[in-house]
Amino acid sequence: MALLRQTRTGALSVLEAEHLVGRSLRASLRIDQSYVSGQHASVRWVHDGWELKDLGSRNGTLVDDAPIRPGQTFRLARGNRISFGSAEQTWELADDSPPKVMVVRLDDEGDPLFPEGDILALPSEDDPKAMVFRATDGAWCLERQDEIVPLAGNQLFEASGLHYRFSCPDVVAETWTQGWPDGADAEVARLHLVFRASMDEEYVEIEADMGKRRENLGSRGHNYLLLLLARRRIADAAHDLLETACGWVYQDELVDSLRISPERLNIDIFRIRRQFASLGVSDPANIVERRPRTKQLRIGVASLSIRTV
Repeated sequence: MALLRQTRTGALSVLEAEHLVGRSLRASLRIDQSYVSGQHASVRWVHDGWELKDLGSRNGTLVDDAPIRPGQTFRLARGNRISFGSAEQTWELADDSPPKVMVVRLDDEGDPLFPEGDILALPSEDDPKAMVFRATDGAWCLERQDEIVPLAGNQLFEASGLHYRFSCPDVVAETWTQGWPDGADAEVARLHLVFRASMDEEYVEIEADMGKRRENLGSRGHNYLLLLLARRRIADAAHDLLETACGWVYQDELVDSLRISPERLNIDIFRIRRQFASLGVSDPANIVERRPRTKQLRIGVASLSIRTV
């Protein structure tokens, strides 16, 4: 990942696609020193490289000890040393690779958070009260408190009382494509899932038919949640309900049936989505769909089979 390294202390700053440097609370690299301006400079990913721009700072910006003019854009290369207002604040471009999609925590100085398999739980995987994920069309979304909202680059948002900034380079959206290398369709809606459940339902195994290949997902604790959702969708389809109306179950009903807490339900949903993300599915969040403002859930697959073994 792209990095600035402080030459004196070794501190690291992971570069966002738009990386503001200064004393401002909005700065990605915040330097609380009087010789650094509120919005001192910016480091920005442009096409295929990083560019530095001085934003009219009071004490100037230097690259390899040479000053750059206010408003001047300077093309950076790995190893360049950038001084912001003073030699004490000299940072080296230690890694010039393209920026990544990330979520930056604003309430503390912790490391940025990176979606794995195009899905990220907030505030943590052990307490997934909200999720950031990529939808089928490649757009990024935030799912929280029974709502789903689109996310744009540098957008600020709140989740579970904490504040974040979403950083997404344009290059990611431009180059994103669906599908597996072998040409099988990667969308959740096009999968066929086969459930194999024991008589007592202590054992539930799932097999995913993905067109040109099949994957056995094994038997996991959260499979029973998917089994309940699959049964509801199959039953609704048998009653000739519209496809858009099939399979929806209230969250409270699931919590009661599974005898778990709402927090545990959220954890299971995240783990299910992460499991399908590991298969290369392009829209893993859709394996468990949420209907905004209704507290209803359903399995995102219509082609389902349930067998007793």
